[in-house]
This record gives sequence, structure tokens and C-alpha cells, in this order.
Amino acid sequence: MRGILNINKPAAISSYDCIRQLKPVFNPKKIGHAGTLDPIATGVLLILLNEATKISRLLMSLPKEYEAKIRFGIATDTDDITGRPLETTPVPNITATDMERVLSERFSGELAQVPPRYSALKMSGQPLYKLARKGVGFTPQARKITIYELKLLGWHPPIAHIYARVSGGTYIRALCRDIGRALSSAATLSHLTRIRVGNFTIEQAYPLSQLLKNQVNPAELLVPIEQALDHMPRMIVSSEQAQQLLQGKAIIVHSSLVISHLRNNCQISNSPTAEYILAQTDNQRFLALARMKSNWLFPERIIYADRKK
Repeated sequence: MRGILNINKPAAISSYDCIRQLKPVFNPKKIGHAGTLDPIATGVLLILLNEATKISRLLMSLPKEYEAKIRFGIATDTDDITGRPLETTPVPNITATDMERVLSERFSGELAQVPPRYSALKMSGQPLYKLARKGVGFTPQARKITIYELKLLGWHPPIAHIYARVSGGTYIRALCRDIGRALSSAATLSHLTRIRVGNFTIEQAYPLSQLLKNQVNPAELLVPIEQALDHMPRMIVSSEQAQQLLQGKAIIVHSSLVISHLRNNCQISNSPTAEYILAQTDNQRFLALARMKSNWLFPERIIYADRKK
């Protein structure tokens, strides 16, 4: 049993709590997730079972879509409403049109974003949130992100409701913080729902409570690894070629045999995994991550290699 489970994470629990609760249901050898959702957040959380844990970074790099609510007039140490208040300021006296203009002019395309101090990113081998809890003074290093689309869904002071389609690695908490600063105010995230990761949508997500009641056959809910990676180019290889890749050997191929898959306008051209190719056999017993150089295919990682029955 292997694959990806799209669950609708409830609020007030961590992503790890979801894994801990689901482990007895599936009883996998390995289990993980692709992209943490903070306890305050709800929505799409991809749970990875067995060999699917090997593609975590491929899924984490996919574009994501969110709906969020921003609370103006307050800044917190975590950049969300659960944190310790650091500053209070007047709520911006602006119209929805004014806010839409700021969002389009200041928050579009490739940007440099400073992650929240309370995050799982590491500095000198230590997670930032641990350093922050110890009171260590530091400023996280800015990272490049891409905002594909940002829309104002509603403005009822002090709350702004937004929709965001962003690259992997974008912190919506930090985006809310920066929107507040752009409007000469303070702001913090007060509500967050992840509605899409790549081609996984919230409409397709299963409520965690339903899975825990054992009302469904968990194995039937899993998305196959190949389907989860259908945005990536791939190449069909023979059993003999698969055996060579399995042994760590490069094989000679023709670039015209690469099948390109781009569905639902999934923007991944800037992804750090965009240069990879999936090598797969016709019988779907072998799947590997590979790189192509000239007419050679080099194995990067074997995702699975099933033995013949």
C-alpha cells in the first residue's frame, strides 16, 4: 500500500497530530506529509504513505492556493493571531479599491519574503522556532517566492479577506504581516484555509474525522504516486533499462521519448524539481526520479521497484 491521501485538516491540531492519529488506521511502515499546516490552519494536507514519502519535496514545491483573513491593527511575534502581541496601530482608513491597488502593485510576481521567526526553517542546524523561544535575537534570511495571484475577497475593517495563489515555500503569515506594513499599519493572520496544492483540491479532501471512524476503506482513497506527479515529464523505460537504473547506472535514451505533462495550468517552471524526469516501466512496477543530460538518463532516486510475482 502506497500513495497520497488528501485530507481536510481541522483547526486546533498540528500536521503531526494528523499523522499520529492516522498511523493506526493505515499501519504503514512509513508515513509523512508534504507541507506543514499550522494548528490555526485548515484545509488540504497531503499525507504520504510508504514509498510516497520519497516524493515529499516534489509535492512541497507545487503551487498552493489559500483563503486567509488578515486582522489589521495588531502585530504578533508569530505573525498570526495565536502569538504574543508586539504592536498595536490604527486600522487603515482606506477603501476596498485602495487595498486592491496596494495588493496588485506591491504583491505580485517574484518577491523576497522574510519568513516568520516562529517557523520550522533552520539556522545553524536549529529550527527557528526553537531559537525564538529561547529569546535568541536573529532575523531570518529572505527567500524568493512568487505570487501568481492575489485578490481581495472582502474588506470589513479591521478584517480583510484575501485569496492567494503562490509558489511553494511562501508563508501566508508573513504575507499578511507585510501587507499590513505596506499600508502603514500592523497586521496578523487570523484565519487560514489551504484550498489547493497542485492538482489536489479541498473539494476532494477527506475529513480527518471520517477517516478515524473507519467508515471507508483507506486504501481506496489513496492517490497513486504516478497520478500525484502527473505534472512532471516522464519516460517509459524497458525492464532492462529499469534494472540498469536500479543499479545506479545511466542509460542512453532519446529526448523525443519524453512525454510532457502539464495539467490544469499548474505553474512549476520555477520549481527546483522542474529539471527532473520520471522513468517508469509499462507495467508500472518501477518508478524513478532521473535527470537527463544530452542523451543520457541518470538515476537520481528510486521511488519504487516492485519484485515480480
